[in-house]
Formats: sequence, C-alpha cells, structure tokens
Amino acid sequence: MKKVAVIQSSLRKDSNTSILCKTFINNAKKSEIDIEYIDLRDIKQQFCDWRDLSDYNDDLNSVYKVLEWCDVIVFWMPVYQYTMSGVLKNFIDICGGAVSWKNIWILVNSWWPNCYMASRDLFDALYYEYGTKNIAPTPFTWSMDFKDWEITNTKAIEKVEELVRNIKALQK
Repeated sequence: MKKVAVIQSSLRKDSNTSILCKTFINNAKKSEIDIEYIDLRDIKQQFCDWRDLSDYNDDLNSVYKVLEWCDVIVFWMPVYQYTMSGVLKNFIDICGGAVSWKNIWILVNSWWPNCYMASRDLFDALYYEYGTKNIAPTPFTWSMDFKDWEITNTKAIEKVEELVRNIKALQK
C-alpha cells in the first residue's frame, strides 16, 4: 500500500486551509488510505541557507525522512501575494529533495476568489526542480467557501472526494 504525506502549510490557527485539510484526511481515512500528516505549525523550521540537510534541526530531518518513503505528497497551500507562502517555500528549499519523482497534488485556499492559479508556482517549482508528477484536480477554496469553521462549498468538497478516489486508484 502506498503511503501519502499530507503537508498543511498555513501557520494561522484554525485556518481555512487546515479545515479543508482535515476534511481530506477524514475522507482518506474512510477509504483506508495510509496518511502521514505534517503540519508546518508543528515543525521548528530554520531558514534555508543551503547547508547540508544533516546540519538542520531534528524536525526538518525527520520530516525529510517521512517524505522520502511516501509515494504521494499532498500540499495544502494558502495563497499569499498570489503565490505560495514564504514558510512553504523555505520548507521546500530544505526538504524538497525528498519529493523527487513523486506524485503530488496541490490544494489551494485564498482570501480572494481569483487566486487559484497560484498553485502553478508550486507545481512549476516542484516539477522543474524535482521532477514531480503533478496530478489534477487542484481543489481551490476561498474565504466565502467557509462558515463557522466548516467548508460549505459542495464543489470543493466533491474535488476533495475526487482526490481521495484518485489516490486510492494509484494504490491498486
């Protein structure tokens, strides 16, 4: 069975990105998908200065090892200034080598409705640097898709469910 790493990259407490991520994880567990959850709020990150991986802290080395043995990586990305956050970019600069040649999905959340193309920055960075296989769909949500800390957009929920089915199909 393939192992799936889920990287939640919003640092805001109770963020919409993390709410959507939890929706995915609940659906994935119902489908018996083996999930390794990585929440960047829980990782002590150091700034990337291109030293050897072994010179970074234990948190980053542990996450790197988890990513190495996962077959599928799912990034949950908030949009800042029409691109990925600096926290996610820094994380990828340090741990990106562990995602080389793997299947990836990106799920995007933004404050504004027209930011869905921001996922392309992350797709391009991972594809050109690490040869990842970028797979659709790319579910997108924005602030109006949530009410009282729950997702209300049925199309986004359907895309998350499709993502679960696609990952499950990879496991066959």
